[in-house]
Amino acid sequence: MYLITGGAGFIGSNIVEALVAAGERVRVLDDLSNGLEANLEPFGDAVELIEGDVRDAATVQRAVEGARIVLHLARSEERRVGKECRSRWSPTH
Repeated sequence: MYLITGGAGFIGSNIVEALVAAGERVRVLDDLSNGLEANLEPFGDAVELIEGDVRDAATVQRAVEGARIVLHLARSEERRVGKECRSRWSPTH
C-alpha cells in the first residue's frame, strides 16, 4: 500500500489517480488545508483518507501502518519568504 501525505491536493490527487489505475492500494493523509476531499471522491473505496496533520506523531503512526511506500507531498501553510520564515523553521540559518 502507498501512503501519500498531501494526497488531496492537485499534485497528490493526480498521483493517487495513477496509482489507483495501476491497481495499487492507496491511503492519503491530508489536513485538507489546501487539498480537497472532492479530489479523492472519484476513486471511492480504492482510497482511504485519514484527515490529520503530518506534524502529529500519533496520526502519522496510524497512517504509516501497513504502508510499504510513502510519498511525502504535504506542506506547511507557511507561505512567507525571507528571514522571518527561515528563522522559524531553521533557527541555525
